[in-house]
Amino acid sequence: MRRGFTLFELVLALGIAGLVLTSIFKIADGAIRSTSTMVDLQNEDIARDAFFSFLRNHFDSLPGNAVLNLRNTSDSEPFLSEMTFQNTPVSFNWGGVPIAAEATRIITIPTVTNGIDIVLEYYDEPILDSDEGPAERGIEPIASIVLLSDVRLFEWNVLDGRNYNTTERDLWPYEWNDERNRPTYVQLRVIFENDDPAVTRLFWIPRKANPQSTMNAVRNRATSARNGGSGGTGQQNDPNPNPNPNPNPNPNPNPSDPDQ
Repeated sequence: MRRGFTLFELVLALGIAGLVLTSIFKIADGAIRSTSTMVDLQNEDIARDAFFSFLRNHFDSLPGNAVLNLRNTSDSEPFLSEMTFQNTPVSFNWGGVPIAAEATRIITIPTVTNGIDIVLEYYDEPILDSDEGPAERGIEPIASIVLLSDVRLFEWNVLDGRNYNTTERDLWPYEWNDERNRPTYVQLRVIFENDDPAVTRLFWIPRKANPQSTMNAVRNRATSARNGGSGGTGQQNDPNPNPNPNPNPNPNPNPSDPDQ
C-alpha cells in the first residue's frame, strides 16, 4: 500500500512555500526599489550637471555688448535674486532651439515648502532701461522655463577682475548694476536638498570686443578710404577756361594775305 500525505504535512509544506515566496518577493522588491533609487539619483545628477553646463556655455558665449544686472530681492532666507541679461538675442537658448529675445532673466521664486524654483524668462523688449521691474511696468515674458525645482539655496556672487587681488573670496558682492562693464567672475552656490552639501561653481565671463564699436570702426575706415580715393582721382581745375587751345583768336595768321 502507498501511504499519502497527511493534512499536517500539506499545511506545513504550504507554509514553507509561502515563506520562501514571500522572501523572494521581498528580495525582488528591494532590488527594484534600489535600482529605481539609483536611477533617480543618476537622473538628478545628470540634470544638475546639465544645468551647470548650460550656465557655463552661455556665460562663455555672451557678446561683447551684453549688459548684466544682478540684484537681491529678499533680505532673509530663502535668499532670492534676479539676474538680467540684455543685448543677448540668442545666447540663452534651451534644448538646442534658439529663442530670439531682447532680454533674459534668471529669477528665483519661493515655493510652499520653503524651497526655491529657478526660472528662466525671455522678454521681447528691453527691461533694464527703467528702475521699475517688468511686473511693475506691465511687461510679461514671452516664454519661461523652470530650470530647477525646489532647491534649498541659490546664491550669486560677482567680482570685477580689477578688484581680484584686493577682495576676499567670501566678500564678493551679491549685486551688480554697472551697465558699462561686466563682472569677470560669477560664482553660484547651490544646496539642492536639505541634507546635501553646498555645491559651488565659478564661471568666467571672457572680455570680448563690442560688435557695435567694431562695426563703427569698420564703417569709419571705409568712409576714410572712400574720401581719400576720390580726392586723389578728382579732376583738377583748369586755370584757362578758354576751350580753344590756339591763343590767337583770329583764325587767319596773316591778315594781309587773303588767300591764306
